[in-house]
Amino acid sequence: MFGTYLEVLRLPGALRFTLSGLLARMQLSMAGLGAVMLLSASRGSYAVAGTVAALYAVSAALVGPQVSRLIDSFGQRRIVPLQLAVHLPAVAGLVSFAVFTDLNWPVFVLALFAGSSTPAVGALVRARWSNLLRGSPQLRTAFAWEALIDEFVFIVGPPLATILALQITPSAALIIATIALVTGTVLLITQRSTEPPAAGRSNATSGRPAILLPGVAGITAIFVLLGGIFGSYEVATVAFAKEQGAPAVAGLILALYAVGSLAAGVVYGALTLRAPLSKQFLAATGVLAVVTFPLPLLGQLWLVAAGLFVAGIACSPVLIAGTALLEHIVPSNRLTEAMTWNASGLAVGIAVASPLAGVVIDRHGAAVAYWVTAGCGVLAFAVAAVVYRSLRRADLGAEPTEKVLTGGQPQSLTVEKA
Repeated sequence: MFGTYLEVLRLPGALRFTLSGLLARMQLSMAGLGAVMLLSASRGSYAVAGTVAALYAVSAALVGPQVSRLIDSFGQRRIVPLQLAVHLPAVAGLVSFAVFTDLNWPVFVLALFAGSSTPAVGALVRARWSNLLRGSPQLRTAFAWEALIDEFVFIVGPPLATILALQITPSAALIIATIALVTGTVLLITQRSTEPPAAGRSNATSGRPAILLPGVAGITAIFVLLGGIFGSYEVATVAFAKEQGAPAVAGLILALYAVGSLAAGVVYGALTLRAPLSKQFLAATGVLAVVTFPLPLLGQLWLVAAGLFVAGIACSPVLIAGTALLEHIVPSNRLTEAMTWNASGLAVGIAVASPLAGVVIDRHGAAVAYWVTAGCGVLAFAVAAVVYRSLRRADLGAEPTEKVLTGGQPQSLTVEKA
């Protein structure tokens, strides 16, 4: 099983850029929590802290795809440093105003700048995999590997952020997260041999935005609902464990979800499946709907833990198949932009579902909040079913391109369809 992963990691430059991406993506799971811990400590207000985290996430989700279109047009090496040039002083200013002043409005403004200038590292890395393996069955394995890295980041990042903020200083988590982002991103963009070719200046102004390409909006909508699952089950689980008199168990239960997702990702990524990606995606969302629906009905902590473990198993195939399908149907000169729309969808879903679950908990209790999770799962399958025909047409109509490596450089060979 692991041999399939080793094969893709042995490709020239692959291990270097995926490890650089891992370091940079630690910021994803640490920055929001770090901002909450910093502002809750310095302001004594979770409302202010939550507002900053929301502004950070939403600005990244809205601006990210537009910047990624420029990256597709002009290249990672030319655009990403400009993002870092804005991001680093914005975070430095945010921390300074939070620690040394009582003013909130500068913190809100700087959160907008920091979020909107955050590089979409996951999309940058996946675009490099596509450049190496476009049209190859190994690409799904590569995307599965990246999904495993995402799982690892979200398993390790939150407890690390908590330790840094509580044991060193409240600002430490956000500072270390930013250092990881900048260091990893610089290491990534200096690796020129695996950088996807720039599409050219005309790509920035011509053609439709990636979100309007066939199939992209449907996949993004499903990823919004996936984000809703992630955002709601975490809040509901913490509250449910507290209601059951076992608040310390919440972290373990959340880890079970991540472990289930991680294990499923390893297996799914190693499989060679003949079914079209559109059919795999539909089937995966169907399974996700089935396993998330019972969560609000379980009622006991150990049953919820088991249910979330199973739900985690169902999660990875949706993410992997959706990303692989997106790569297959989107032209290479729109790929980074399209993948950033996916990431933005997840972020928007989390940003909306987390407070929604909180409102439900306050009014009706934690168990009822799992209906937000279940509803997102069912809606994800419903959307997948509605857009399936268009996804299938885009899937079967895409021209496959096989990449071969010659002297360490990818060359494209168009394969005619029968």
